[in-house]
Amino acid sequence: MKTLIKGAIAVLLILGVVKTFQDYNVPAEASNYYNQVKNGEVLQNVENINFDSLKNLNFEDFKPADFF
Repeated sequence: MKTLIKGAIAVLLILGVVKTFQDYNVPAEASNYYNQVKNGEVLQNVENINFDSLKNLNFEDFKPADFF
């Protein structure tokens, strides 16, 4: 029984990875990030993040369904 459950979980994980590669252009994104790292642009992108908007989060209004 444990083998069947492990097999089912493995199949679901593999299907999820395949769907991710199909839904998103992963090779293009990876080459984009590689070029940003190579050119030193990643640090500039990180420095431009606005953290002020994260200060006003009200965690009491969050529902578990907001994350799925």
